[in-house]
Amino acid sequence: MGASQSELTSTSSKADLVSRIKARVENTDKDKAREVGGVFLFNIIKGTTVYSWTMDLNQVIVYEGEPEEDPDTTFTLNEHYFKQLVQGKEDARVIMQAGRCSVTGDIMRAMKLEPYIKLS
Repeated sequence: MGASQSELTSTSSKADLVSRIKARVENTDKDKAREVGGVFLFNIIKGTTVYSWTMDLNQVIVYEGEPEEDPDTTFTLNEHYFKQLVQGKEDARVIMQAGRCSVTGDIMRAMKLEPYIKLS
């Protein structure tokens, strides 16, 4: 039998989580995603390494790396809080209000991302 959901999420790497977010976005209602719109850059920090990935809801795609144009919103947070956020263990507003995530750009649009990035 396969691993349970809790086992999967506790050992998931940030790249695994991003690939699951990518699958979620690819299977979403494209028109609804385009209504939210925007380009969102996520910088995930672990030690001295930064892992960047982009969610482009104008094109309804997710990919590793930074966008060619300036993003509408940039999130910078450490790997622990990124995992807490996408696994639904901590609320995005709590993470931001506690200063655990730096958000620059269109914060109001960023608040509409939860259905796309929350995996539980």
